[in-house]
Amino acid sequence: MKIGFLGCGKIGSKLLAHIKEENYGEVVFIQDPFAEIPGENVIRQQEESCYAKTELVIECATAPVLKENIEVILKYADLLMFSVTAFADSVFSDRVDTLCKTYGHTVYLPHGAILGLDGIFDGRKVWNSVTIETTKNPKSLGREDTERTIVYEGATRQVCDLYPRNVNVHAAIALAGIGFDKTQSKIISDPAVNTNAHRIILKGEGMDISMDISSYAAGAVTGAYTPYSACGSLDRICKQDRDRVFV
Repeated sequence: MKIGFLGCGKIGSKLLAHIKEENYGEVVFIQDPFAEIPGENVIRQQEESCYAKTELVIECATAPVLKENIEVILKYADLLMFSVTAFADSVFSDRVDTLCKTYGHTVYLPHGAILGLDGIFDGRKVWNSVTIETTKNPKSLGREDTERTIVYEGATRQVCDLYPRNVNVHAAIALAGIGFDKTQSKIISDPAVNTNAHRIILKGEGMDISMDISSYAAGAVTGAYTPYSACGSLDRICKQDRDRVFV
């Protein structure tokens, strides 16, 4: 497989190493204004000729950067994207749908920091309510709170604009379930924690499901589990000879 990268930070670096370890194919380019990666073709801005050589582009940048490059990506390749908050922008969401139909490519949405995204999707027609509560260290949120503080409580669409790098979990759940306007989000800044913790509650007729997920972060945006989860998502895209497939 011919693979390109848009952004190559913590998650991207893990995926890059995983591609090499698993021999998934050739990394055609890495588009990143800051990365210094010996032996790789690092470009600082979009070069369409590089995208034209790819079959899969892995996005590990930010929602604004993804939006700037989405047309050239889907013109030539499938997309594995991690800035899921971009879909809170309904114009962008519609544009992605149109581009996929026009060029015949696929957008892969990873489960990231959470478990059970497939189950949320399967039950999307029966959920009456979906709520997500996330607790992070203030440093992760770009804040300086000295005590536990509720910084947002409301519809998921709005929080994606306020904390686009911190609530990709919320965006993924909204996409899989009942949408950005019906899904409810709560963000808590707590200086006493060194983890990214998520509590997800789904309710439907005869169903009441809750999940608690905590991953060490020490003030970072990305928790310890997410890079491993990202590699698992890439495995499911690239591997063709699996003995066991979890669906």
